[in-house]
Amino acid sequence: MKKILLVFTLFCSILFSAQINESFIKDKNATTIFKNILKDLQSKNDPQSNLQKTIIYKILNISKEKIKPLDLEKIAIKNQKDFIDTFIKVAKKYADAQKHKISLDVLQEQLDDIEKELSNLDENATNVLTLQLEYAYYYKKIEKYKKDIDYIEKNFYTWLSNLYPHLKKIKFNIKNLDKQIKDIDKKIILLDKKIKKLNAQKERWEILEKEKYVKNIEKEIKRVKNLKDSYLITKIELKLNKFFYLLKNRDEKVFELLKEIDTLANNLSKENIFLKDGIKKGIDFFIEKEFGKTKTIFYKFKENTFSFLKTNTFFNIPLYKFAAALGIFLLFLFFRKLFALIILKMLKKMASKTKTHVDDAVLAIVEDPLKFSFIIVGFYLAVVVMDLENEIVDKIVRSMIILTIFWLFYDAIAVLEGSIYNFAKKFGKELYREIGNFFIKTLKIFIFAVGLVAILQEWNINVSAFIASLGLGGLAFALAAKDTASNLFGGLTILADKSLKIDDWIKVGDVEGTVEDIGLRTIKVRTFEKSLVTVPNQIVANNPIENFSRRDIRRIKMRIGVTYSTTKSQMDDILKNIRNLLKSHPQIDKNSTIIVNFDNFEDSSLSIFIYCFTNTANWQKYLEIKEDINLKIMDIVEKAGAEFAFPSQSIYVEKLPKIEEK
Repeated sequence: MKKILLVFTLFCSILFSAQINESFIKDKNATTIFKNILKDLQSKNDPQSNLQKTIIYKILNISKEKIKPLDLEKIAIKNQKDFIDTFIKVAKKYADAQKHKISLDVLQEQLDDIEKELSNLDENATNVLTLQLEYAYYYKKIEKYKKDIDYIEKNFYTWLSNLYPHLKKIKFNIKNLDKQIKDIDKKIILLDKKIKKLNAQKERWEILEKEKYVKNIEKEIKRVKNLKDSYLITKIELKLNKFFYLLKNRDEKVFELLKEIDTLANNLSKENIFLKDGIKKGIDFFIEKEFGKTKTIFYKFKENTFSFLKTNTFFNIPLYKFAAALGIFLLFLFFRKLFALIILKMLKKMASKTKTHVDDAVLAIVEDPLKFSFIIVGFYLAVVVMDLENEIVDKIVRSMIILTIFWLFYDAIAVLEGSIYNFAKKFGKELYREIGNFFIKTLKIFIFAVGLVAILQEWNINVSAFIASLGLGGLAFALAAKDTASNLFGGLTILADKSLKIDDWIKVGDVEGTVEDIGLRTIKVRTFEKSLVTVPNQIVANNPIENFSRRDIRRIKMRIGVTYSTTKSQMDDILKNIRNLLKSHPQIDKNSTIIVNFDNFEDSSLSIFIYCFTNTANWQKYLEIKEDINLKIMDIVEKAGAEFAFPSQSIYVEKLPKIEEK
């Protein structure tokens, strides 16, 4: 019999050598084969044989490690404790499957390493059988884990489905729950302190190289961690009591509690961390059953969003505060829009029905600043929500308030322009527009300057000291201010002298055209070529101004020439009739000089000088009058029998040469 066993063992060795015979491992009689090999090894007592026996024992034990089925029909679920215990059992089964999945990767790596080692060994090597048995062990273990994982994943949701109907039957009592949780928290805190202390001792013994003490402390740390895990699981069970109580009442607070349970499960040690996945999967199943898939997705999205906003920061400020601040600011922008569309519109309608225009003017002044005040309030509340209240934020808010106040004054100037023009008429009706514009621009610049200085002072900036501290920059600023002051006083001089006004036709140096605007620094002239020329006030004030618009009459100055064939009597008639024409013409100014004289003997003509003034300064009418006079002068010359001369030369031959006859 021993010989038969020896032969059989050798046969098995041959089967394992070179390549692994997987059919042998999968064979139904594999257990019998391993037992026979074990019997053969019993007589041997060397280290190699002892190792082989140990491996075979492990292989045989794998078949005995059958997963315990979870039959909920046989479990009595009478109260909340039974319900929670069963739920935890189901969660632990799922945790076992997750552990096995992690272990599978490690086992497969071991299997691959053994297979490579076997392929490189000689068949007669002493450790061939050992490696073959190791391969069989890992192979059997992987098969066992795969079956367990498959079994658990197939039955997990079935177990939960069988547990779910009990939720409706059981009454969950959450009285004294908080007290129990507080008691457990105290114990966990003490255990954490103990673990910390043990770790410190372990580090000390490691430095002193006392391995014995290190191992003892590691065992104690492991024991304490297991104890802590038991307390954490108990706390999770208490939280689950509250969770299922809220779930049964369809309270949305279950989603907040879900996070607390998940956080607790994350604190479990490595040995029990996979329990977290089982609990989470189970909770998700029950939530979906109670709330429905759509609502569950919505609530989870909402909670996940809130969680993301709470746990993430930007510049050390939680994102949810940014979101809240943005929401508040947008809300006030919406209020601003409503205020403009409803309140202001209603007030304008009411103001339009009153006899006075004061209320219309007041509304026009306060409209934009009031709208801006919504932005100020929204901004302030937003920074309060973000906990950004500090000196800089306060200064920004105060600066915005100062801006709003001076905005009111600025808009008041625009609304009261009519009153300012009426006031300017007291200084002269001819230049009231120019003076009014000067006052308006001066007031606007003054309000802007004072407002800017007030804001700068709010930020502790001394404007005068700032300009003085600029050094060369201050000097440049002073030089620039010199030209500005010159132009300003030049503008005042122009207005005081009343030398020109808007729409006047002027000529200053080489610039000729119509005045469009008189400003504090420049005047704008539109040339007859329609280009706009900007002339500094100091140049206008320091140069002669030819104002063509100030004349009330226009001059006609011309010469006409008649031929030398004109007789004295014809010349007398022409001069007399032209004088009568000018004196009797309704559009020739009789109070101005009228001159008509025969004054020159020109090379080609007898020259008559004509000089007079029209009674209008309008250029178009002036040309029409001049045209009429020219036509009538032509008629006078024709009636006198004379002719207009033109440049010509006459050649006189005193004696012609005699032509000899042939």
